[in-house]
Amino acid sequence: MIRKPFDKHWRNFLFICLIPIFVFQCRPNGLKNHCDPNQSSYLQNLTLLLGVSESAYYCGNLIQSPFFNKIKIPRFIIVTNVGLDAATSSISVFRINPNTGEISQVSGSPFQLSNRPRFTVTNSTGTVVYVPNIGNKSVSVLNLNPETGSLSLKHPDLVLSSTPYSLALDPNGKYLYASSEQNPEIHRMAIGSNDNLTILSPAMPTSNPSGGSVGRLSFDSKGNHLYVGLTSAPGNNAGIQVFSLDPSTGNLSSINVYITGINNLSLGISPNGKFVYGSNYSSENVFPFVRDINSGTLSIQTSISAGVAPGYTIVDPLNRFVYVANSGTGQGTISAYLIEPSNGTLTPVNGSPFSTGFSPIGLCTDPRGKFLYSSNTEGGNISGFSIGENGVLTPLSGFPVTAGTNPFSIEMVSY
Repeated sequence: MIRKPFDKHWRNFLFICLIPIFVFQCRPNGLKNHCDPNQSSYLQNLTLLLGVSESAYYCGNLIQSPFFNKIKIPRFIIVTNVGLDAATSSISVFRINPNTGEISQVSGSPFQLSNRPRFTVTNSTGTVVYVPNIGNKSVSVLNLNPETGSLSLKHPDLVLSSTPYSLALDPNGKYLYASSEQNPEIHRMAIGSNDNLTILSPAMPTSNPSGGSVGRLSFDSKGNHLYVGLTSAPGNNAGIQVFSLDPSTGNLSSINVYITGINNLSLGISPNGKFVYGSNYSSENVFPFVRDINSGTLSIQTSISAGVAPGYTIVDPLNRFVYVANSGTGQGTISAYLIEPSNGTLTPVNGSPFSTGFSPIGLCTDPRGKFLYSSNTEGGNISGFSIGENGVLTPLSGFPVTAGTNPFSIEMVSY
C-alpha cells in the first residue's frame, strides 16, 4: 500500500532531475505512452538507450548523454628525428590504422621544418604542433593538416635564451612551457590567438642540485599543477619539483621538491590524477607517488628497479599499467608494471622487460589502451606492440618501421 505512491514520487523526482541534464521536453501522447513521464516504461527506455550510446533519438528529440565520454580515434603518429645536424634532422608523420595498430608514412614525410627537434606537443584540436629544437635553441610552430597529416611552418622559430628539451602545454591552451637542457630553469611562453608564441620573462628557476638541468614536464589533466623532472650531476640526487599555475598570468609557484634518485629525466602522471611516477636515468629505478588532487602535493611510495638508463615513463590511458623505456646504448627494453589502484605501487608485469629496438627514448599509447609504440634512437626505427589485459606487450605485425636519423620522441594525435 505504501510502495506505489513512493514509486510514483521517485519517478517524478528522477524526471525532474533529468530535465536539465538532457535539455529536452516530452509531452504525453495517447498513441505513444512511452513518451509519458508518468509511465514506468519512459525512464526504462531512456536509460537503456543512453546506456549504450552517447546520443539517441527519443520522443522526437536528439538526446545527448552526459555520462558517455567519447573516446578520440587515433589518426597520426609524430616522430622527431633529432639527426646528427640540421641537414639530417626531420619530423616523420605516420597514419595509424586504429583497428590493427599498423602505421604508414604520410605523403611528404619526413618534413625538414625544424632544427634538430627533440619533442613535440600538439594542441587540443590536433592542428598545431610545437617543437623544441636543440640546433638553434628555438621552438617551432607548425601546422598539422588533420586530413593528410602534412606539416607546414606556421610561424618563424622563437629563439630562447637556453636550449629547450621538453615541452608542456597547459590544458587550457594559453601557455607553453619548455624545460632547459642547459640551465636549471623553465621557459614560459604565452600562446596568441593565431597560435604564435611570446616569451614571458623571466624564466622560472628550478631547484636542481649542482650541475643539473630540467627533464620532462607534465601537467595534470586540469592544468592546476606542473610536474618537473630534475636532473643532476653524477653522484647528486635529484627528483621531482611541483609548481602551481596561475591561469591568469602563466606564472609558476613552487610547491615542493621530492628527492628520488640520480637524474630524474622523465615522469608520468596517471590520467585519473591519482599517481605520479618518476624514472631515474642513472639510479635505474622508478619512484611511485600518491598525488593529492587538490593541493598537488606528493607522498612517496617504495621504488622499483627499471632497466638500463630509463629515459621515458608513461601511464596507459586506463590507469592500469606503467611503461618505462630503458634507453641504454646497445640494448633496448621496455619495463612494464601493474599499478596497485589503492596506493599506486608497482608490480612487474609477467615477462617484463620486453625487447624493443635499440635505445628506446619515447613512448606513446592510443586512447583506448590497445597499442603502445616506442621510438628507438639507436635503431632508427619504431616498434609497435599490442597491450594485453594483463599488461603484456606483444609485437605487432609489420614492425619495426623505419624512421629518420636518431628518432627521439613519439606522439600520437587523435581526433
